Amino acid sequence: MAGRQDLTSHGYRKGRAAFLAANDICHICGHPAADVVDHVRPVAAGADPRDQDNWAPAHGVHRCPTCGRNCNGTKGASVKAPRLNTSRDWYA
Repeated sequence: MAGRQDLTSHGYRKGRAAFLAANDICHICGHPAADVVDHVRPVAAGADPRDQDNWAPAHGVHRCPTCGRNCNGTKGASVKAPRLNTSRDWYA
């Protein structure tokens, strides 16, 4: 089982960059320019950080340029993404 230290390896960072280059729509707010990989099933809950089937793009470090949220920070280590109140109903 992989641990949190795998999140800083060169191979992981390279894979993460390629993933975000191909997928930049945040799975939490629906806006473009996602800058972090969210582990849908948290690594803290035992998920393998290298499992790309468990990856989803999200806003984090640079926040969403549209709604200003740190979507991944809001989600934290929960499995379910929070429902965000926005000016548009993205969940319809």
